[in-house]
Amino acid sequence: MKLVALDLDGTTLNSSGKLTKKVTEAIRLRAESGAYRFAFCSGRPMSGVLPHAEITGIAGDYHVIANGAIVQNGTGQKLIEELLDLNDYWEVVNYCQNNGLTCIAVNEREVTTSFPTINLGTLEFCFLTNNQLTICPISELNPADKYSKLLICDNPDIIKQNKSKIEQRFSNHYSCVQGYPTMIEFSKKNVSKGAALVKLADYYGISNNQVFVIGDNGNDLSTFERFSQSIAMGNATIELKKAAKWHCPTNDEDGVAKALELIDEFIT
Repeated sequence: MKLVALDLDGTTLNSSGKLTKKVTEAIRLRAESGAYRFAFCSGRPMSGVLPHAEITGIAGDYHVIANGAIVQNGTGQKLIEELLDLNDYWEVVNYCQNNGLTCIAVNEREVTTSFPTINLGTLEFCFLTNNQLTICPISELNPADKYSKLLICDNPDIIKQNKSKIEQRFSNHYSCVQGYPTMIEFSKKNVSKGAALVKLADYYGISNNQVFVIGDNGNDLSTFERFSQSIAMGNATIELKKAAKWHCPTNDEDGVAKALELIDEFIT
């Protein structure tokens, strides 16, 4: 049994954010064969992952979501849940207020922000994850609320200008990754896609050398560092390509279908 971990945006989905027929059929066929298990490994919450899992026939499997903060299947059962709290949200909000930035908080119910100005990054995240945005002063939130992740969102040039300063400020206490040009994402310290995937493979009883990871961006690096059977998309970052064992075509060239053909060679 092979476990194949697929990033979504920039990997399984094309540049229009869609599953192509070829990629859909490639995943569904192998899932039905019984020789593979699949897990989407995404920065998205479940609301942005489940529709694609249903289309590809793997909704019943567990998926690594919110950059590893949660491992959950389509029925809502969870293996892992590592959440941030309201104090964490306050810390990021205060930083954003002092530096002219905005942030959002994500949980199972909603995406919320205390900032009245809505920018490109916030709109993009809500669109990708099928969520409406709730604007609510942080002082009015329930102190018991928990969050799978926090995000500083803005236009790509502003995120680029502030990235190093944000990472310097927060990386000692949080896991900080950039999965999209318009946002920097915060999880609990030591939470990552790679760490969650290790636990998922152990749950399934699948050894590390039977786990294949496919991705394109910085938030996939932790999976490439944990698992040697790694495949970088043709559109992947330079850093990820250097870390990969193999490469495949881009997400606009049905690269995941080609990657699965490569993995087929290891099925005996």
